[in-house]
Amino acid sequence: AHRVLIRGEALRFPRVIVAAIGMLLLHGLSALLSERPFESIDSVETWLLEGVVLALLIANAIRTREEVRMAALALVSAGAVMGMVALLQQIPGTTEYGFFRFGQLDSAISDGEGRVARRLAGPIGETNRFAQIMAVLIPIGAGIGITAKGRVRYLILAATALIGLGMAFAFSRGAIVALALILPVALAFRMLAWRQLVVVGLAGVLLLAAMPHYAKRVISIGQIAAQGLGLDPAGMRNADGAARGRMTEMKAAGMLFLDHPVMGAGPGLAPVYYGEYARVVGGKVRAGTRRSHNLYLQLAAETGVVGLAAFLAVALLALRELDRARRRFESTDRELWGLVAGVELAILVSLTTSLFLHAAYIRYFWILIGLGMAASAQPAPPA
Repeated sequence: AHRVLIRGEALRFPRVIVAAIGMLLLHGLSALLSERPFESIDSVETWLLEGVVLALLIANAIRTREEVRMAALALVSAGAVMGMVALLQQIPGTTEYGFFRFGQLDSAISDGEGRVARRLAGPIGETNRFAQIMAVLIPIGAGIGITAKGRVRYLILAATALIGLGMAFAFSRGAIVALALILPVALAFRMLAWRQLVVVGLAGVLLLAAMPHYAKRVISIGQIAAQGLGLDPAGMRNADGAARGRMTEMKAAGMLFLDHPVMGAGPGLAPVYYGEYARVVGGKVRAGTRRSHNLYLQLAAETGVVGLAAFLAVALLALRELDRARRRFESTDRELWGLVAGVELAILVSLTTSLFLHAAYIRYFWILIGLGMAASAQPAPPA
């Protein structure tokens, strides 16, 4: 408001926002064509207010190079505070203290030897979502840290380490899979050298060795993948309850999509149809409504091929803008290069973890989109 109304600067509408508005119009059409339009339109409003409007405000409020840098530092600092809260809960064993609901708890898990640990859920109250939010901050912190100078460099890297610990105490399998998958991309971006990758790998091994509860869950990833792909003779019968429940939810969403392939059943309505389709696909069927636990299956089921393609177009356009900016800044502005590369990797982490999570708390994804648009809009310094 200050920039546009007082200073007379023009309101920016980046191409990503224009594409996102088109996506919203398609979602709105899907809602109108659904069997429950009044229920479905609520989901469209959420994507409007917590998505497109939020990203538009961020892209317009953050305009200068210094503002982009301070905004990114603010996100990393917030993550470091959450990591410190998690550390204070887990290390002394004071998990019963919730730090004014900034350190909420979720389910308890065992390491197989009778030792039980509580999964930390941060201010969100849901462990996997908390882990996702912390995971996307790690490449941003790393990107800023490796290009900073002096003591600031070590402070930012220490903050990033705290974020990593906070993520680890959520004991999320999806988050660590996403971070592992972006390591080759970080190498390609030259954010990591091979020797640094070895150090990161050793640190990860030591962390899992110190956290047997987490190590057990990480080791189970291979078993669950084999069971899901049908490579295990026992199939999914021997998988843990969470994995079987999620597989049922994903299959139910897939069947819902096959029945509504073009425009979907309506935004936000996949949980409503869960019970009907879950009884058909079998597995671990839970009572009540259930989310799809996969953003892409959820979008396909609720908005069809049209809505899913529109969302992917927005994400790919944002990544293309960031990639162009990263190449532009690589030899001209190393600080902006590290920040842009970190945000690009953060969006990739968010998209990868969304293979295991649905569209709740979508505002965190759009915060990254807004910051990415602000960062990629910065001009290269004069030669």
